[in-house]
Amino acid sequence: MIVNLDNLQAGLKWWRKSDWPKDIHNTAYYDIYGIRAKGPTEIWWDNTVNRLSQWHAYRGPNPPNTKDAITKRGKRYLAILQLQYTKILSKNDTEPSIADLSWENITDMFAIISKIKPNSSVFAGKMCHFLFPKLFIVMDNFATNVFDYEFYWRGMKEEWKRLKDKGAARNILANAIHSNKPLHPLYPFETKIIELSHIGYKHG
Repeated sequence: MIVNLDNLQAGLKWWRKSDWPKDIHNTAYYDIYGIRAKGPTEIWWDNTVNRLSQWHAYRGPNPPNTKDAITKRGKRYLAILQLQYTKILSKNDTEPSIADLSWENITDMFAIISKIKPNSSVFAGKMCHFLFPKLFIVMDNFATNVFDYEFYWRGMKEEWKRLKDKGAARNILANAIHSNKPLHPLYPFETKIIELSHIGYKHG
C-alpha cells in the first residue's frame, strides 16, 4: 500500500530537501481558489497557463509545448469546460473531493482537458488539480512517475478509502506546513497526502 504514514513522512522529508515551497503550496492554494471563483474564465485561463508553466506541466519535445500554443488551444475549450465545472460542482454541497466522487463523475472534464495537450497525463492532472485541488491528484515525471491517469486515480482513491489513519496523516501534514498565511480552509489534504505518500514510496 502506497498511501500510509511512513510514506507520507518520507515524502515530506524529500519535499523539504527539494527547492519546492516550504509551505507545501498553502499560499498557492489561496491564488488557485481565488482565481477560480467564477470558474474557468479567460482571466482564470491566463493565470492558469502561468501556473502550468511554473509547475512544469507542458515542457518536453512534443507540441504543443509553448506558452502561446497552450494558451490558444485552451481558449477553444473554455465554454465546454465551464459546463463540466458546473456539473461537477453540482454533485456535492461541499468542495468536490476524491473521497466523495467517482471517476465516472469526472471523466468528461479530464477528457476535455486532455485535448489541450494530448497524451500528457502530467498536464491534464495538474490542470484539473487547479480547478479542483481536492479531487485531482498531481502527478509528476520526477516526483511520482507517470501512469495512465484513470488507472492511477482509481487506484489512489481505493488506497485513500483504505487508509485508517486519515486523522493522523492530516495532522502530520498540517504540522509540516510552514506558511506566513493561515492554513487555507480548503487545503487539499486528501490529494496532497496521496501525492506525498507516492513521493515517499518512490524516493524514501
